[in-house]
Amino acid sequence: MKVTDIRFRDIVFAETAEIAQLRNRISQLDRIKANRAALSASEDDEYLRVGSILATLEAFPEDEVCDPRFVAMRDLFNRSMASSPKQPQPCILGVKLANHAGGKLRSEPGANAASLGEDQIVMASLTLGLSMVDQTPPPRVLTREVKGAQSRIISDVAAPEYAEFSRGFFAAFGEAQSMFELAKLVLPLLSREGDTLLDDRTPGSVDAAEFARVMRALREKGVTSVKEQQLRRRINECLNQIQFVGEDGPVTEMGIDLPDLDQATDADIVPENVRLMGPMICAAMFDELKAFQVVDKLVELSQQGMLPIGSGPAGKLLYRYWKDAPNRMSEAERKNFYSMTMGIPGGESSGMVNRDFNDLWLRFVSSVSSFIRQSEVDKLLRASVPNTVSQQQVRKAARDLAVNLSLHGYGMAYYAALDLQAQIRFMITLLSDEDIRSAYGARDMWQVVDQVATLELGGARTSSRYRTLATCGAIITAWLSNNVQRIMRSTVQIIDMDCVRAPSERPSGQKATTTPSDYDLVNACELWLADTATPDTRVDEMAQPREAPVMTSRPVQIPNIAREMLDGAGIGMGMGMNLSGMRH
Repeated sequence: MKVTDIRFRDIVFAETAEIAQLRNRISQLDRIKANRAALSASEDDEYLRVGSILATLEAFPEDEVCDPRFVAMRDLFNRSMASSPKQPQPCILGVKLANHAGGKLRSEPGANAASLGEDQIVMASLTLGLSMVDQTPPPRVLTREVKGAQSRIISDVAAPEYAEFSRGFFAAFGEAQSMFELAKLVLPLLSREGDTLLDDRTPGSVDAAEFARVMRALREKGVTSVKEQQLRRRINECLNQIQFVGEDGPVTEMGIDLPDLDQATDADIVPENVRLMGPMICAAMFDELKAFQVVDKLVELSQQGMLPIGSGPAGKLLYRYWKDAPNRMSEAERKNFYSMTMGIPGGESSGMVNRDFNDLWLRFVSSVSSFIRQSEVDKLLRASVPNTVSQQQVRKAARDLAVNLSLHGYGMAYYAALDLQAQIRFMITLLSDEDIRSAYGARDMWQVVDQVATLELGGARTSSRYRTLATCGAIITAWLSNNVQRIMRSTVQIIDMDCVRAPSERPSGQKATTTPSDYDLVNACELWLADTATPDTRVDEMAQPREAPVMTSRPVQIPNIAREMLDGAGIGMGMGMNLSGMRH
C-alpha cells in the first residue's frame, strides 16, 4: 500500500459541506433580495463572490475546490520562500500542492513538475489535520481571473482572519516537523486500519484530523521514538481513546449525541469541560422523570418474580443491571455530581458546588431569546418591554456561562459524565424492550416510565417536557463548546442572523446535538424558556447585563481551615434552584 494513494475522508466531507453552505447562502440572499427588492452593498458583494465561486466549481468540477481551510493551506504551502523576487526559492514542501482529487493529495501537473512524494504527503496531511483539530478559523475564498486560463479559487489574503490563520499554519507546520519521523511510520499503519479489504493492494482511508490526534496522543503517552517496538498496538490504543472504543457510546435514542471531546483549548475555557455538561443535564432530567427509580423498581419486581416477562433479552438486561449494582453510581453520588456541576440541591458534596450555574444559564438563554426577538421587524415578536440587547451582551452572557462550566468540569466530572451516559443508554435499551413494553401495555419507553412511576412510585412526571429540556441542554452546551473562539473573540458576530432567518440544510451525518448551528441554538433557547414557563418580563430582566461572578479559569485549592469555616456557615450547598428555574 502506497502513502501516495491514501484518501483523506474529512477533506472530502469538508468540501461537500462547504459547497452545500455556499448554495444555501445564495438561496438566502435570493430570499432577502425578493423581500427587500435590493441587497445592501455588502450583501451584493457577497452575492457576486459566492456566485462566482459556484460558477467556477460548476465549470471545472475536477480541478477546483472551495473548502476555505484546504485552499488557505494549499496557498501557504505553495508560497515561495524567496527573500526577494530576483532570488526565487522553492515552496515550503519543495513541490507545489495541487487541489485534492476526492481526498487524494497530489502535486500540480506539468512536464517539469515534481511529483508529490510520501514525505510531502505526510507533512501536508499532518499540518492540515493539526489545523483542523485546533479549529483555527480560515479566511474566506474568492475567485481570481487568470488571463488566458480558467478562473482559480484562492484564499482572500485581505480577510481579517488571514493573519491569524497564517500564524496557526506555521505553528502547525512546526509541530508537524517535530513529529515527522514518527509520523512517516504512523500514517501507513492508519491507512491499513482504514483499508476495508485488508490487503496491501487497496488504498486505505484516513481522517487528517484523526491522524493529528493520534500523533498528539502518542506524544502524550511518551511514544516519540521511531524505534518503538509495539507501535501498531500503541496506535490502536490511541484510536480506542479517540474513537471511544470500549467507552460508553452516545445516547442516540434521545438525540443526545456527544462527539469527540478532543478539541482546542482556550486560556479560560476548556471546550470538553463544557461539553460534558450535556450528559449531566440529560441525567438530571432522567432523575426528574424518576427513570432511574423506575428501572430499579423493575429490577426489584423481576427479582421477586412479579414481572411477567420470559427468559428473553429483557430478563438478561434486568439481571445484568442487578448484578452490576455495586459498580454503578448511586442516587446520592449522582446528586453530588449534579450539585458540583450544576448547583442542583440535594447533594452532600463538600467540593466546588456550582452556585452560579442557574443564574448564568438563564441569563444566557434569555439574552439569546431577547436579542433574536428584538432583531425581528415584526412587532408581534418583540418583547413586551423593549430593551436593547446587543451582540456583545449575548457574548458576555455566553462567556460567563462557558467559563463557569469549564471551571466546574475538572476532576472526576468527565468520568462521571461517561458513566451516567452509559447508564442512560442501558436504561433506554431496557425500557424500549418489547417484553417490558408489553408487560405494561406501553407503545414506547416513556409510557413504561409513566406507568411504573404512577403505579409504584407515587406519580409520574410530564416526560415530553424533560425530554425537551435534555435535548435543549445538549444543544446549548455543544454550541458553547464548539464556538469557544467566537465567544472569546470580540471582533466577530456571536450570532449570524442570516443563518437564523434562513437556516441551511444540515450536512449528512451531522446532528443538532453535536454540531448545532446558530439556528439550532436559538430554537433550543426558546424551547427551554417555553418548557420552563419563564415569563417575558423575567426574560427581559435576565437579559440585562450584570457583572460576572468572580471565577477562576481553573480550580484553586482552598485551605482546610477556610473550607471548614464555609461548611460551618452552610455555604457548601447549591443555589436552591433546579434546572427548570423553580425551587424545590
